[in-house]
Amino acid sequence: MTLRVLLLFSVTGLLTGCGAAPSPPSTPPPPAPDAAPDKGRMVIIHGAGNGQDSEKITSHEERCAKNDLASCHALGLALMTPKDKAGENNKRAFAAFEKGCQGGYAASCNGLGVMYMQGMGATRDVVRAMELYKKACEGEVSTACLHVAMAYEAGRDVAADGPAAIRYYESACALGASQGCQTAAKAFAAGDRVTRDPEKARKLYDRGCQEGDEEACTERDKLGVGQGHGSR
Repeated sequence: MTLRVLLLFSVTGLLTGCGAAPSPPSTPPPPAPDAAPDKGRMVIIHGAGNGQDSEKITSHEERCAKNDLASCHALGLALMTPKDKAGENNKRAFAAFEKGCQGGYAASCNGLGVMYMQGMGATRDVVRAMELYKKACEGEVSTACLHVAMAYEAGRDVAADGPAAIRYYESACALGASQGCQTAAKAFAAGDRVTRDPEKARKLYDRGCQEGDEEACTERDKLGVGQGHGSR
């Protein structure tokens, strides 16, 4: 486990990001509660707004009150304030994520998981955080799959479970998170916590390569197994 990966579970990680995640969007997510664009993409939960943009907060709050769940999620992001865990902003963010999650907006379940894991706006509850991360992962939020994988790999807040970690890295990869592809591929290439499978490793590297990860392209080609399928 590298320091870069471990930071995802710290407040610093919430602000600096993980893997090859894109920059936080400048506009709120689309209004539909079951908005397809949130399916399978890296949802930026670490783009904490610290409650600084009152105009956006007011807009999101008004739309959230009308059960626009995407706006509830955007409201949670705008209010998140990592440096003041027990502050009013985080209590409001917690409520916004909770409403989104209960309404079926998977990205908000990931957000609520972060709040529980970090003890922001609520008492820290690792068990509940993991439940929410898994729910969001099942809802095709790749970041949530990474959260679960890293928790099992680190073994700090939950019992270490290497094979489970690799399964969740694979899930993240399938949803387009190149970090999951790289980590799972390395495990299968080396037989680390899983049965060695160079061809599966190559396919995982190839998926990461298709997501724009140049290192994954290089590692795929180094394996020299089944080349000619999906290479670029």
